[in-house]
Amino acid sequence: MRGAEWGQRALGAALGFACIAFGLTDAARAQDVACSELPNPIYLQVGDTQEPLMKSLGRALADSSVNPMTIVYVTSGSCTNIEALYTDTKITKNPFYVPSSAADAGWSPKDPSPTCTIPEGGHLIDVANSALFVSACNPEMPPAGIKLFQGPVQGYSFVVPEASLQKSITAEQGYFVFGFGNSGMAEPWTDEAFMDIRTVTKSTLLSMAAAIGVPAEKWRGQRFDKSGDVLSALTASTNPEKSIGILGVELYDQHRDQVNVLAYRAYGQRYAYYPDSTSTAFDKRNVRDGHYVPWSPTVWLTKVDGDGKPLDARAAYMIDLILGLHTDPVADFEAIDIVTDVGLVPDCAMRVTRSVEGGELSLYEPVEPCGCYYESRVTQATPAGCVPCGAQTPCAAGVCRHDFCEAR
Repeated sequence: MRGAEWGQRALGAALGFACIAFGLTDAARAQDVACSELPNPIYLQVGDTQEPLMKSLGRALADSSVNPMTIVYVTSGSCTNIEALYTDTKITKNPFYVPSSAADAGWSPKDPSPTCTIPEGGHLIDVANSALFVSACNPEMPPAGIKLFQGPVQGYSFVVPEASLQKSITAEQGYFVFGFGNSGMAEPWTDEAFMDIRTVTKSTLLSMAAAIGVPAEKWRGQRFDKSGDVLSALTASTNPEKSIGILGVELYDQHRDQVNVLAYRAYGQRYAYYPDSTSTAFDKRNVRDGHYVPWSPTVWLTKVDGDGKPLDARAAYMIDLILGLHTDPVADFEAIDIVTDVGLVPDCAMRVTRSVEGGELSLYEPVEPCGCYYESRVTQATPAGCVPCGAQTPCAAGVCRHDFCEAR
């Protein structure tokens, strides 16, 4: 019976993707644009959880009047991306790119990206992305001439279909569900046909594996290559109560009408917590202050010179934007808003940190805190205890940054 049910779920997922495919814009179907002829292209290989960032940041960069460039990208697992840059593996399949408003006024970051034609023989990657600590994929030091830049934080989560009655999960339950599958006896998740996970090169699986202490290769369940495949399997489930999956929190935020996040109680904790302060908030407060444990930094890798500076000026500029650093020239858009709006947490809004995947948390003070501004952005209100400031209203204490008096 489980085989029949799984077949129905796979068919439902396939039909869902067919609908998406038929909804592609004309620009997304066209492949007659040469990547090399796009304005100032920069080539990236990123995790699929970072595609919303590529689209939104790419649109802003393509429309920039001070330093325009075109983001050209492919998606793959974090471990694959790291290895590709380490070994000079070229992009050989036709990648996606983000068009400017002038090139395609009707396109938006919610649409599929168009593709361009890669030159014969492929093209080297300018920037690679890992959505978790690189050491979780490769514990060795990076090769000489490659530098890792730690960026915004990505939350990860256990999710269930909207129709499920389940509200929370403990690390111990996760250990038995995904470590033992059908024989785990952690009700109601006792059927591997309804446990939707990722492949072993993906950050979502590796980060959650570190959280519950089950090696990624030992996880039980149905393995999917993309986050969207997990989402489709969950929403097409014929048994919502037995269904459970793993997703990046930023993807969950976009599909809260289809799946629910489970509050998570880590080992040693007394209570379970959502990534946000409540089940309906978007403030990532529990990620930021350490109550919610499953999260990883995004890491951006590129080739550098002997002083550790990126060899490619476009790579340097884009990485600085993502990391929230000062850029030259100053961008004509707020990169921190783009990072925040796609569901990532800027480093400047974090209050805790860690040094290895799933490692212990410690208190953290960013060099230039932006906690007040971040919360104002995600809540659309002035956070309690935060003081607005400006040219006519200087701070009595702290530093005026992004229109709020921050700690320093």
